[in-house]
Amino acid sequence: MKAWKKIVPAVAVLGLVLTACGQGNSNKSSDSSSKEQSTKMSDSSSSSSNDSSSNSSSDKSSSNESSSNSSSSNGSMSSSKANSDNSGLGNEKLPRSSSEKSQMNGNNSNYNVKYSSDGATFNKKTYNNSSEASQNVDYQSSDSTKGLPSVDLGYNVKGHEDRGAGQAYVSTNFGNWSLVSHGNTQNGGDSALSNAKAATQFIQSNALPIPQGKGSIKLENDSQSSVTWQEGNVVYTVKAPNVNSALKMATSIK
Repeated sequence: MKAWKKIVPAVAVLGLVLTACGQGNSNKSSDSSSKEQSTKMSDSSSSSSNDSSSNSSSDKSSSNESSSNSSSSNGSMSSSKANSDNSGLGNEKLPRSSSEKSQMNGNNSNYNVKYSSDGATFNKKTYNNSSEASQNVDYQSSDSTKGLPSVDLGYNVKGHEDRGAGQAYVSTNFGNWSLVSHGNTQNGGDSALSNAKAATQFIQSNALPIPQGKGSIKLENDSQSSVTWQEGNVVYTVKAPNVNSALKMATSIK
């Protein structure tokens, strides 16, 4: 009986100890589970944050790429427009606007431009040297008209006239420029003289290009008139179907 009384309290104490250990293990397991869940949540949050950052970076990359493509496209358009504006001739000055061109052949050294409005042309020819270029200007010196009858062209300008076989030529000189006007007199007309006077008047108020060498004006009443001038080893020539157009084209180039 006494032994039984001693065993009961011992069993009770052991039960309390076991209960306490069970609660401790349960708490540890709970803490471990809580920490594991917290870690998983943290990892999940970090992963979500990284995914968001990755998506943001991807969006930025896509935006930059789009901006780059847009910039490239704009650059291409500008380049295309620039090529269209300079017409392949760089800084070359033309006597008429580009919109009037119907045909252009050649490069910066040698080219010919034809205009659709009236068939006028503008030509550039480059020679080996200035001496060779000068020989292709067709300049006529005042010595070649000595002894011919003189005519008054107005503005104190004296010309010389050569007539024969139904043809008339009136010639004069302006500085480095020579002018020769040709016309037919078979029908009693005097277009050579009238065109020479009109050209003299026009030149008084419109500046011709300044030749680095010589310049030549050929006026034809029934065919193309021309204005030709030298700049070093280069010769420029304007041709137009009438006297007025040829002179206007030449004086428009500065």
